[in-house]
Amino acid sequence: MPIIPGLQQSNKGTEIRDIASAVGIKELSEKNIAIELNIEIWYSIFNIRIKRFRLASQQDVAKMANVSYMTVSRVVNGTDNVRPETRDRVLAAIKELSYYPNAAARALNKKRTNNIGIILPKKEYLLTAPFYIELLLSIEMHLRIKGYSLFLGSMHSDEKTKDCSSLYKEGKVDGLIVFAPAGNDPFITKLVEDDIPFTVVLGRSDDVEYGYVDVDNLKSAATIIRYLLGLNHRKIGFVSGNLIEVNAADRLTGYRTELEANGIVYREDLVYYGDWSLESGYNALNSLMDLENPPTAIFCSNDYMAMGVIKAAHDRNILIPEDLSVVGFDDLQYSSFITPALTTMSQPIGGMAVEASDMIVNRIENKDYELKKVILDSDFIIRSSCKEIPAI
Repeated sequence: MPIIPGLQQSNKGTEIRDIASAVGIKELSEKNIAIELNIEIWYSIFNIRIKRFRLASQQDVAKMANVSYMTVSRVVNGTDNVRPETRDRVLAAIKELSYYPNAAARALNKKRTNNIGIILPKKEYLLTAPFYIELLLSIEMHLRIKGYSLFLGSMHSDEKTKDCSSLYKEGKVDGLIVFAPAGNDPFITKLVEDDIPFTVVLGRSDDVEYGYVDVDNLKSAATIIRYLLGLNHRKIGFVSGNLIEVNAADRLTGYRTELEANGIVYREDLVYYGDWSLESGYNALNSLMDLENPPTAIFCSNDYMAMGVIKAAHDRNILIPEDLSVVGFDDLQYSSFITPALTTMSQPIGGMAVEASDMIVNRIENKDYELKKVILDSDFIIRSSCKEIPAI
């Protein structure tokens, strides 16, 4: 006989017996009282959760705001023919109910996908350049607020012009955000010629007209070199990123220009050409410290390579910063948690994400939108990986 009187005859009892059967309980008996009661409790909690997390509809918003369904629709779609007090009431209901407009329906109505394609230089960058992931997540958050989703399309390759442009031409996305293209990338030229809405992040061109957001890499590199010179370092090594990318080339230029501006002879042997990865940082340390006249400080073009440098230094019993000062670039989330905490140049991820999101959405929604070229400043973060040495 059932433990709970009338359970087997009730609708809830039938559902609980179904649940019990699914987990291997063939009958309700005194032998499984604990399991049975747990199922009863679980059932009650489950019912509460179903009610609590049911997605609000446009009708729910209309009912709470005491307006018509069409009024809610006009507010959601941003039309002007709604009185301010009514709009405020609808927006308050939307916030209270955590209502999210049906993206598919809105996209169909506006003949858009509400998707924005992301084009990375190489798929490997998702693993070897964590900064790209942090920036990508920040852009995704800002675009989601604006009602858009990210679509990770074809990466740069031999067929990149065809593949990436087709994302837009086939109606899969409304526009593109291109990460770190080469300065003379034919893919970018093709996007401009085809009038495809796009924005570039971490790159720019003086020859092709398009909107972009980047940081002042020349100024940032110069700031780092001045700091190390102020600590009396004169033999400063440099680990570059992939020089086909404008930001990597600018950091090398800033390094060399600032050395020469301070009367320091540029030494080609103190430059290691890396690829943003941990491994290239590790190899750079070994290469630079094997020189007959090795550096006393190393400036790495990103934090990831700086971590590789620090690991290789540890393996060679080189103390950071006692024997060698190290500076990174990016200020990744875990750069302050390694030992020693990394001195680095902090890129404005939030600012770049906001600018890139605004640019591409405005470009999509307003064909007459004036292209913007935004260069942001970085912040120099001094931690524990550098040390002053005696003046020569």
